[in-house]
Amino acid sequence: MRQLFTIRFCALMLTAAALAVACSPSNEITPQPLPTLDNIECKAGDRPQFEFTASHDWHLSSDALWCKFITAAGEVQDTSGKAGTYTMTLKISDLSIKDEATTASISIRMGSLSQTLVTVERAAKELTLKIKDASGKSSETIELGYDEWKEFSIEANFSFAATDFPEWVELSTKEGSNIVNGIVGDAGERLTACARIVNNGERECYPIAANDKECITFADAEGKASFRIPVTFAGMGEDKLTFTAPTADTFGWEVSLDGKTFRQVGETDEETTMLHNSLSYNIASRNKEYTVLLIEKIIKRGISSYVIGAEWMHFNSGTLTVDATDTTRYGMVVALPNGIYNTIKGDIYGNLFELDYTSGVGLPTLKNDYINYVLIEFTQRDFAEQGAFEGMYIYHSLTTLDIPATPYTDSAVMAEYGVDEAYTAEFIDAIDGKRPGIVIDPRIELWTTETFEAGAASAEVYYKGAKLKISEDDYYLGENKDELMALYLWYPKAETFTENVYIIFKVGDTAAKLLVVTPTTK
Repeated sequence: MRQLFTIRFCALMLTAAALAVACSPSNEITPQPLPTLDNIECKAGDRPQFEFTASHDWHLSSDALWCKFITAAGEVQDTSGKAGTYTMTLKISDLSIKDEATTASISIRMGSLSQTLVTVERAAKELTLKIKDASGKSSETIELGYDEWKEFSIEANFSFAATDFPEWVELSTKEGSNIVNGIVGDAGERLTACARIVNNGERECYPIAANDKECITFADAEGKASFRIPVTFAGMGEDKLTFTAPTADTFGWEVSLDGKTFRQVGETDEETTMLHNSLSYNIASRNKEYTVLLIEKIIKRGISSYVIGAEWMHFNSGTLTVDATDTTRYGMVVALPNGIYNTIKGDIYGNLFELDYTSGVGLPTLKNDYINYVLIEFTQRDFAEQGAFEGMYIYHSLTTLDIPATPYTDSAVMAEYGVDEAYTAEFIDAIDGKRPGIVIDPRIELWTTETFEAGAASAEVYYKGAKLKISEDDYYLGENKDELMALYLWYPKAETFTENVYIIFKVGDTAAKLLVVTPTTK
């Protein structure tokens, strides 16, 4: 702020003969009275100027250390000169500045007269607040993080707090490794703070540019000053994707054979969630750009594999539907942000899956990097409850994956073995370095560990017309993984099965059920 004030001082020479008081005994020349200037209004850091004309030698002085004259000799509290017209420059510092305006008087002495020439009014202490980003660079905005906190620092010459900000902005202060909600700072300190966006499945998908509406307000306790700092948001990362699903758990879903009923039993509370016709999802990704993969899990002879692009599942506008079927099948839906999908689309299967050898067999399994992108994993099956003694339960001895047992209807064979109920199932494939088998629970009443030990439960195994001997090399009876009585049929040592294996399950002398195991070549 530069201000120019002009005072002209005219000292008139008075003749002793014409104008002197008759009783004046001397010839001393006295200047006319000096007028007082209006105030100079300024603030710390300003260099205001004023101009005056003196008819005699003069002397100027300032009564405040924060108001000095800038002269050729430097910054001084007093200065002098001879008659003439002068432009004086003042230096206004922030020394002893207060929360209210302060004044300084500049006096002039000329001859025998001395009085105030200029009154300088310095504005109250200017409240300042500066924002710096995490790198220490000054910033006019505050950037929000997505799922991480974005750090910034605040420096102010007054005690302050964040008093107003959008409800979808989360603010905190970093104290060491701890995060404390809210922002409150003291004068003169450098406060490390952080901010992030509150996600709602929509707003985080899009960038937010700085504007005068979406701001964080920092104010002092007395309401003397407030600073509105715009917020910015780059949008969630290209590799980020979140979703809201019908339940918190994406696994363990079942779908009825007609595709009309979806249900899930909670693992902890065992409460059943049941929805009809479809499942709905809200997916959040950068600019809502993502790719949905419909994946079918196929279990063949107790070994699993995956096929990407199952046509019996449909995902449109966040809604999943499943076609009807008459057999059990397995599905999985994965949603990938395009930032990730575009990097793996050259070999989706190879990038998504890896072999897991936990069971002793290399089974493809979804890599951990992609687990969080699974919307649902489900089994589509018959919801009709099967009785404890209906059908048969068969699984691979190593993988423990199911091997379906379907009704067997060859009446001649059933008559030959004397049974009214028969099933058929596939035998497993050979595995290098392993000798796996199948585990069979025939689900027969009174066919239990107790009745077997009492001699009232048994089984007979026939291959190529010969009855095999019970042994750990061919087959044996024991408990399965559910601690129920089961028959273990091992892979042959010398050769693979090339013909059907017939297994008769007996209670006492009565043949209760028949299982026909088909070889891998049939």
